[in-house]
Amino acid sequence: MIMDLNSVSKILKKINRLYELVNEIGEANKTERDLLKAYILDLYDAVTNQDIDDEVDMDLEAMKKKIKKQKKLEKKIKNKKAGNNISEESVTVESQPVVEEPSEIKTISPTPPPKVTPKVDAAIQELFVMDNGNEISDRLSQVPISDLTKAMSINERMFTINELFGGNASEMDNILMALNGLGSFDEAKDVLARSVATKYSWGDAGKFKKAKTFIKLVQRRYK
Repeated sequence: MIMDLNSVSKILKKINRLYELVNEIGEANKTERDLLKAYILDLYDAVTNQDIDDEVDMDLEAMKKKIKKQKKLEKKIKNKKAGNNISEESVTVESQPVVEEPSEIKTISPTPPPKVTPKVDAAIQELFVMDNGNEISDRLSQVPISDLTKAMSINERMFTINELFGGNASEMDNILMALNGLGSFDEAKDVLARSVATKYSWGDAGKFKKAKTFIKLVQRRYK
């Protein structure tokens, strides 16, 4: 019996390539072991001079691709199993009752300071005491006004701004618009007494008469 040296040489090369690859990776999986068995059987056939199936051969790159593919598949299966285990543990932990520990420190909300209402002196309070005169001029002064911003002439407006609002036209306009939106003279008295009347000292002797006239004008808005 003559041994087919050419075939034996080819098979040995296959076995060497597979060995180098396994040695590089560090371990052999099922695919690599099965392939090595096939090469050994081929080697046996070549030594005993039997027919050899060259289709089993594959180059080193093809082997690497096949083995890497197998490794990825195994890794995916391992990860899936590990994920299932983690999910089961998570469910077990979440299903356990949570016992809240009592807080030792209690937060106490600070008590807000009492609202300070500006004190209205007697002179300013006197401004809002309205007497109902019987004179014709007094009765004419009771005619209702629908819009305080349009109730004064230009000269009267300028005089009121300078005497009662410290020359601040914008502040007077804001007050008049605010007064237009109120529902009663009592509300208007409260706004005026605690704001501009106190701020600009309408109770002073030099401003008292003009302030009284202005307040009578404001009163007509609520007739």
